[in-house]
Amino acid sequence: MHFATTFKPQHYDLYFDLDRQQKHFLGKTTITGLALTETIWLHQKKLQITEVLVNGQPHTFKLDETKDALYLELGFTGEVTLEITYTANLTDTMMGIYPSYYELEGQKKQLIGTQFETDAAREAFVCVDEPDAKATFALALKFDEQPGEQVLSNMPEKSVIDGVHYFETTPKMSTYLVCFVLGELQSKTTLTASGIKVGVFSTKAHQLKELDFALDIAKRALDFFEDYYQTPYPLPHAWQVALPDFSAGAMENWGIITYREAYLLLDPDNTTLETKQRIATVIAHELAHQWFGDLVTMKWWDDLWLNESFANMMEYVCIDALEPNWQIWQTFQSTEVPLALNRDALAGVQSIYTPVEDPAEIDALFDSAIVYAKGARMLVMVRALIGDTALRLGLKHYFASHAYGNATGAELWQALTQKTELDLPKIMPTWLNYPGYPVVSVKKIGRD
Repeated sequence: MHFATTFKPQHYDLYFDLDRQQKHFLGKTTITGLALTETIWLHQKKLQITEVLVNGQPHTFKLDETKDALYLELGFTGEVTLEITYTANLTDTMMGIYPSYYELEGQKKQLIGTQFETDAAREAFVCVDEPDAKATFALALKFDEQPGEQVLSNMPEKSVIDGVHYFETTPKMSTYLVCFVLGELQSKTTLTASGIKVGVFSTKAHQLKELDFALDIAKRALDFFEDYYQTPYPLPHAWQVALPDFSAGAMENWGIITYREAYLLLDPDNTTLETKQRIATVIAHELAHQWFGDLVTMKWWDDLWLNESFANMMEYVCIDALEPNWQIWQTFQSTEVPLALNRDALAGVQSIYTPVEDPAEIDALFDSAIVYAKGARMLVMVRALIGDTALRLGLKHYFASHAYGNATGAELWQALTQKTELDLPKIMPTWLNYPGYPVVSVKKIGRD
């Protein structure tokens, strides 16, 4: 069951009062939206809900923990405002809202960060935690602030009133892209050619010079993507934040990308070219997502390849343009290609496009060999087939048609087909929907 069929959120006001010492928080979520049915379903997981107001009036509610659900019998449809008050714990799973630990001069310290992909936003606030339930978000954060600390989020901070940090409202986006990081941070910043603020942030356990390489790559990559996509970067800043404890390599939260430290920071005086290439491609991958995944998002997780395959290809397109002497496509051939071929040779391997309904199955889709490497190889083939000019024009049309919304793979092929005579909607489903190697059958007719 997709909860978005019962309730369409339009705007969230998110308030968090964090107690880092006790490792818990008080939350209040105010959601305005449209009730599409008289009984609506929202996601929540491990939240201790104390009160629900419907249009300002107390309302009874029911929980279904097997579905991570809060459901309300409204008895009406149409516009509605929901206010949900609750408490919850900071996690030690590196999901939801969690502490990220490090040492500085022998003292144990922590940052607080978030990781909501794929379906952990529900561990932080009540929501419709599905990619196509896009809405705007206004974040407010209160915490036991210490001197020298700061807080970052998807949008710039607009004010601090009575110890509460208020942030500008985001564009329409998916719940899994909401992010904030707070703690004692150091940074270096610059501006892109179009005036976008670019920053790299880390704990003070690192030397400040370790931020320089990432800042240079991020700035130039943003300039490249704005030109290549022919679509402006839609947010006022692009923060790159290194977290000491991080479960993935990096995460493309809109406007505030979070990274494992080893994938963002480096000592410019003592680093191999291989490490520089790895960090540069990770940064380019995540910045490619700011359009392909964030501005336009897959409708559902079975089209995950729309996010990851494309970002995987674009990281090489970008870095090849920025650092042509690196010959980064050779790295693609020596790493991504054998990774895809070796996995694709196994019996029972998944296809690039894999239907999924149960959220418990979603994480299994993040197969680096198939959704990332094989999917990227498929798109490299498409780029070679239609040409770079047609690809860029098709992508510009795709972004214009689906900006701040959602799309399917079929809609991408349709957008690209408008700029080429090839029938991609007919050609590409076979590559997407079937696992393994393609089979070419040859039959000899006659003696010649």
